[in-house]
Amino acid sequence: MDKDVRKWEFTSRKYSGGKYMDPLLDEQFRRVHLDLIRRWAPQLEQPRVLKTDVFAEATCPPRAFSWDIGGNGRLVSVDISAGLVARARLNANSLGYGRTAYTVADARVLPFANAAFDLIVSDSTLDHFHDEDDIRLGLAELARILRPGGVLIVTLDNPSNLSEPLFRLWIALNMSPFFIGKTLSAHSLRRALTELDLKVTDATAILHNPRLFAKAGLRLLRMLKPPGYERVAVRLLRMSDAMERAGTRYLTGQFVAVRAVKPRPGS
Repeated sequence: MDKDVRKWEFTSRKYSGGKYMDPLLDEQFRRVHLDLIRRWAPQLEQPRVLKTDVFAEATCPPRAFSWDIGGNGRLVSVDISAGLVARARLNANSLGYGRTAYTVADARVLPFANAAFDLIVSDSTLDHFHDEDDIRLGLAELARILRPGGVLIVTLDNPSNLSEPLFRLWIALNMSPFFIGKTLSAHSLRRALTELDLKVTDATAILHNPRLFAKAGLRLLRMLKPPGYERVAVRLLRMSDAMERAGTRYLTGQFVAVRAVKPRPGS
């Protein structure tokens, strides 16, 4: 655990202020996740919401979506890194989201009571472990603290993406700016949640712009500055989002996303 903490402290300092990120991709990331959550968890009245991972909130607030999912309810965010939690809290206060509660915690051992939350969103958090067993430990903890009738939304790196071999080579060559670990396919994620006695109701793949190439392409456009390039780039990104509706979505999506519900007693 100490090694994980040090790793993310270093990464958070490296990415501070949104360095190495692209504003258009940040906006897309936030929009796509909010669209997904609003489809899968609508009309929750004063929900108790847990969001795992505060990397975006700490390093690049325009990318963050957690502050928009709590509504009139209670939002709690957790992260293994105290430094990330502190920076996320500062950003939340400066942007008027001071009601958010922040907790330093390992996703595999969460300091919350059983059935504490109505909605849990875990976006690409559990795919930063070295072992698939750790992913399942994290899922079990999320299932434990989800109330009966509550909704769990999990996203993980998509191993079926066509660019996955290149992506894994990029990781093996130590070109990734932060550690990327094991992941589960959509099928394996569904099965793992079902084994925890959750009812899987939906699954999809999100963010379909080409992994590794979108940021490089946008960087080139910003250097060349052709007329109207940002408008064209936004249009292309939105066109790529529409690929979620295609039958090939698991070949192009960067992340798999699964929605599960905890059954009520006797249901």
